[in-house]
Parts: sequence; structure tokens; C-alpha cells
Amino acid sequence: MVKLTNQERLKPWMGVVFFGILMLLFVTVCAFMQMTWGIYGLIGTELLFAGASILYCKIRNVSIKEVFPVKKISLREFFGCIILLIATYMFSILSIILMQMIFPSSASEAEGISDMLYTQGYSYFFLVLAVAILPAICEEMAHRGAILSSFRGVKHEWIAIVAVGLSFSINHLSILRGPFTFIMGAILAWIVIKRNNILLTMMMHGMLNAFSVTLTYIMSKVTDINAAAQSSVAFSSTSTIASILTVTFAAPVLLVTGMMLVNPQTHKAKRFIFAGIASGIMFIAGMGISVVNMRQGSLLQSTISYEFTEDTPDQVLDFTIEDDGTYLIQVVMTDATGNYHITVQDTEGNVACQGDVSQGAIRIYQETIAPEPDDYQIIISGEDGSLGEHPTIVVNVQGS
Repeated sequence: MVKLTNQERLKPWMGVVFFGILMLLFVTVCAFMQMTWGIYGLIGTELLFAGASILYCKIRNVSIKEVFPVKKISLREFFGCIILLIATYMFSILSIILMQMIFPSSASEAEGISDMLYTQGYSYFFLVLAVAILPAICEEMAHRGAILSSFRGVKHEWIAIVAVGLSFSINHLSILRGPFTFIMGAILAWIVIKRNNILLTMMMHGMLNAFSVTLTYIMSKVTDINAAAQSSVAFSSTSTIASILTVTFAAPVLLVTGMMLVNPQTHKAKRFIFAGIASGIMFIAGMGISVVNMRQGSLLQSTISYEFTEDTPDQVLDFTIEDDGTYLIQVVMTDATGNYHITVQDTEGNVACQGDVSQGAIRIYQETIAPEPDDYQIIISGEDGSLGEHPTIVVNVQGS
């Protein structure tokens, strides 16, 4: 780890104090700006972080060029960082699904963020600037610049990596993204420690955020983004975990490969052995969970195309639950603009769950329930604007 020319002027405790001041500003001034001005408050928050980081350097009289080191990026470093980014994104998907299972209420976080960013009519390029480019520059200046430089004098590099990972995670104030932001923050800290080039982490941070913005922006154009955010917890089932483990099993190997390309000087071949074992465990676990789910099977899978009229305003599908457990109810509707309501009830009329189908080109209703064994009905009711429509409806009831 490269130390500053006058490293004695930056100590770990100073980095902790600086982070504490940033968090105090974040929960007071920045929170007020974001609640008052929305995305413009978010831009103000990022600029405040950058300004505070530069002011920290000025107060401690350390070189800005050394705290925010910028160098030319080699082709090997570029591809190594891309592979690390892919591996990190794979881990992020898995960690977010697990956190939704452990803390179901955390899914509401996504709703609030989506409402501020994607339902106000902002252009795609403005969102990329505000959510991808500015955070990539300003947050890196704070965490991998000012805070990490305060730990450059410690004897063990892992202390600096863990400290910066924790600061990055805490800064996001998110239960849902907590593990992922810690992993991401630690990996970015490791890159700056090994390559002494903050431009690498700004590039990775910006690319990750830009991908997320692009994906969410496209989703907001084809479905109700708030409804999708609210119902995303329904995907946190064992079947989803199985799919994610099976798809992302290569993440440990990719992680080691990226580290080797970024910093070949300290690479050890045996890391691939441990990474291979971890990947194998993930794949076997995913396949094993899938087999268990297949035994439980799908209770209902049906695709219907039904015209809603005054005489037939409802469509009813029957299914039977024989065992105790959790079950995913999912209704996906296309070619419809009216309002539709879903009710799941038993033969005596006791409601297991109910709600409106989201708006958008792809319309979704989904819920996870834990009902008593019995015969049940899914009632799809057409409401305002539905008369005469002929939507295509996909209904799935799956044990989770």
C-alpha cells in the first residue's frame, strides 16, 4: 500500500472522524435536500461529498494528487476490473435476494428510490449523470480517496479494506444492499491499495451504476416500477435462490481471475482451487434446491386469453394446497389497460391475499402466502376500463 509523502498528517482515527462528519451531514443536510428537491438534492449530496473530501485534504495539508491518485489504465487492468465487476454483480444479486428473505420489509427501500428517480419523467441521460457519473466520482473521492488515505499507514492492508468496505456500506443506510455495498466497497478499496489509481474504481463504480440505471429505466417503460419494487420480495423464494446459485456459480472463479489480472504480482495459483471449490458448492446447492422444489412442483400453471364483459367480469382458476408451506402466487397480464383485481380465497370465502394488478405494458401481481391446506380459487376481476378487453394472462402458483 502506497503511503502519502506526509502520511503522519493522516491517521486512521481522522478517517473515522471524517466519515462520522459525512454521515452527520448525510442524515441532516443531505436528507433534507433529497426530500425537498428529489434528484437535485441527490446531486447536491454527491457534490457535498466531493467538496468535503477536498476540504479534508486542505485542512490536513496533504497532496490532493496523492489522496486521489489518477494514472493511465492498462488493458490488463481494464479487463481485470470488468471481470471483477461481473463477479461483484453476481454476488450482489444473490445477497439482495437473501436479504429480502431475511428482512421482507427491506423491499420497500427499492420503492422509495424508484419513485424519486424513475417516475418523474427525467431523461435517461440526466439519470446517468445524476445516478452513475456523479456518484462514481464523488463517492470514490470520499471513500477510496479521503477515508482510505487515512488508513494508508496501517500495517495490515485488510484493516483498511474492511474499514472502507464498512464505511461504504453504512453510508448507503440500506439493509437490502448492506452486504453487497460492503463487498463492493472492500473490492474497490483493494484495487486502489494494489494499483494506487482511483480512476479504476471510478470507472467500475460508474459502469455498475449505469447498468442499474439502464435496466431500471427500461423496466419503468414497460411496467409499473413501484409495483415491481413492492412485489420484488415475492421472488425471494427457495426456487429463486436455486436459480441464482446455478446462474452465478462462476462468481468466485471470476473474482480470483479479475484479481489476478489487476494485480498479478501477488497472485497465488492456489486461490483458483478455493474459488473452484466455492463455485462447485454454489452449483451443487442450486441444483439440489431445484430438485427439492421440483418434487414439490407447481400447483397451477395456466395461460388464458379471456374477454371481460358485463356478463363475465371475473375469471376463476382453482387449485389445491395439500401441505403446509409458503407459496408464490403470480399473475402476469399483457394487452390490457383497464384496472384488474386479484383475490385468492378458499372454498368458504376466506381471503388468503388480494390486490390490484400493476399498470404498464407488462402488468404484475404477486404475493407470497402461507395458507392452510385446502381448495383455493384465484379470481381475476375486471374493474374500471376492463370491459371489452381481451388480455393474455399467465397464472402460476409455486411452492417456495
